[in-house]
Amino acid sequence: MIDDENDSRRNEIVERFRESLKKPVSERYFDEDELVDIFDFAGDMSDDYIKMEVLLCGARLYPDSALLKERRAIFYSFLGGEAVSNYLDDNEAENAPLWEIMRLRARAPQGKDAERALKYLLDGVERLDDEAVIQLVELASQLGVYDWLVANEKLLRGKAEYAPILIYELAVVSELNHEYDNAVRYLEELTEAEPFNAYYWYMLAQDFELLDKRDRAMAALDYSLAIDPDGKEALQMRARMLLGGEDTAEEGAEIVRRLAEKYPDDPEVQRVSAYVAFATGNLAESRERIRNCLERFPGDRAVLSNALATGIGDMVDILDRFYDSTDERDENTWLDWAEDLMEIGALSEARMVIETYMRKSATPPEDWSVYVDVLFQQGDFMRLNELLDEHAGDEYPIYDGSPSMMLMCLIARLKAGRIADVAKTVADLHAYGYGTIATTSDRLSYICAEAVVREIEARLKSNKNADWSEYDPLGLWSGQRDRED
Repeated sequence: MIDDENDSRRNEIVERFRESLKKPVSERYFDEDELVDIFDFAGDMSDDYIKMEVLLCGARLYPDSALLKERRAIFYSFLGGEAVSNYLDDNEAENAPLWEIMRLRARAPQGKDAERALKYLLDGVERLDDEAVIQLVELASQLGVYDWLVANEKLLRGKAEYAPILIYELAVVSELNHEYDNAVRYLEELTEAEPFNAYYWYMLAQDFELLDKRDRAMAALDYSLAIDPDGKEALQMRARMLLGGEDTAEEGAEIVRRLAEKYPDDPEVQRVSAYVAFATGNLAESRERIRNCLERFPGDRAVLSNALATGIGDMVDILDRFYDSTDERDENTWLDWAEDLMEIGALSEARMVIETYMRKSATPPEDWSVYVDVLFQQGDFMRLNELLDEHAGDEYPIYDGSPSMMLMCLIARLKAGRIADVAKTVADLHAYGYGTIATTSDRLSYICAEAVVREIEARLKSNKNADWSEYDPLGLWSGQRDRED
C-alpha cells in the first residue's frame, strides 16, 4: 500500500494512460517507470485491459526493458496454461527474483515441498523489490503455506527493500486466511508507522469487527474518518455498525442518506439506501429508490434481489429486463439464486426467477429439481402436473434418480386427483430406483421416500376412492393453513 501522495500521482498517471488509448499510437508516450507503475496499479484493480495495453505500449517504446519483461511474466502467469510455461521456457536465462517466483507459481508445489521451494528461493536472493514482495507473499498464500509466511516473517523483513509493503501484504493474506489476530498485529504496526493513512485505520476497523471487538472497531473508524471525513468505505461501515444499535440507528440512516446523495452513480450505495429506508419503515421511499436503481442499473443482481425482498411489484418485466442486461445467463447461477430465495421463505420470488430463466433462455433447464420443489411447497399441483405431462415423452422422467423428486411428483399426482397416473409414477420409481445412495443424506431421502410410497400404496389398495385433498405427509400445507388462520 502506498501513501496518499503517491496514490494520487499514480491515479493521475493511470487516468492519463486511459485517455491516451483514444489517440493514435504515435501520440502515446510514457516513460518506463510510469508504465511499470500503471501496470502494477492495474494489477491491484484486476484490470486486464489496461495491463495488456501497457505491455503493448512498453514493447513499442522500451523493447529491452527488463522491468516490463518481468511484468509480461506476471501477466502470463495469471493467464495460466501453456502461455506462462512457454514464456518461462523461452526466457530460461532470466534469473531475477520475480522470474523465480513466476516459475514457482507455474510449478505450484504443495505442503512441505512449497515451503522448501520458497525457502530455497529466499536463500538465493539478497533483496526483494516491492513487486517481488507482493508476488511472493501472494504466491505463498495461494500455495496454502500461510503459516510458513508468518514463521519466516523475520527473514522476509530482512529481504524486503521497503518493509511497509511487506507488512501490508501480510495483513491482506492474513485476512484472506481468516487469521484476523495476525492481521490486526500487522495493521497496528502500519498505523503506528503511518498514522495519517486513513485506509490502514479502515482495514484495522474491519478486522476488529470480525474479532467481535466493536468498541475498538469504532475507535479505528473514528481515526480513519478524522483523517478522511469523506472516506466512502469507512462511512459505509460506520453506518452499518450504527444501524445495528437501537439508539444509533437514525444516525446510521442519516449517513446512508448523505452517501446516496453524494454517490448517485454507485449502485451499492443506492441499493443500501433503499434497503435502509425499507428497514426503517419508509416503504414508499424504499420502493422509489429501488425503482430508480432498477432504471439506472438494470443488470445489477444485488439491486434486483432487494427489489424482490421489498415487494416492489412488476417483477416479471423487471426480471426480463435484468436477463437482457446481464451476462449472468448460466443455468446454475439462476438456480442458485432461486435456492437462496427459498431459504428465506421467498417462494413466489424464487419461482419468478426460475420462470424468467425458462422463458428467456434459448435452452430448457437441465435440472428441474428447484422448480419442482418450489411448485410443491407452494401447493401448485396443477402446474406441477402440467410439467410432468409436458415431459411425459422424454427418455427419462424429470424426476429421474431422485427420491425426493419422485415423492413430490407422486404426491402432486394424488393431490390433483390423477390417481391413474400414480401407478405409472410408482412403476417408474421401481424401474429407475432411487439413484445412487452415496451419502447419509441420500440414505435419509431414500428411507423417507420409501416409507411414504408404502403408505400411499397401502391406502390406494384399501380405499381406491380416498380423498387426497388433505393429504400432507410432510406437514407443509397444514402448517401454511395454521399460519394463515
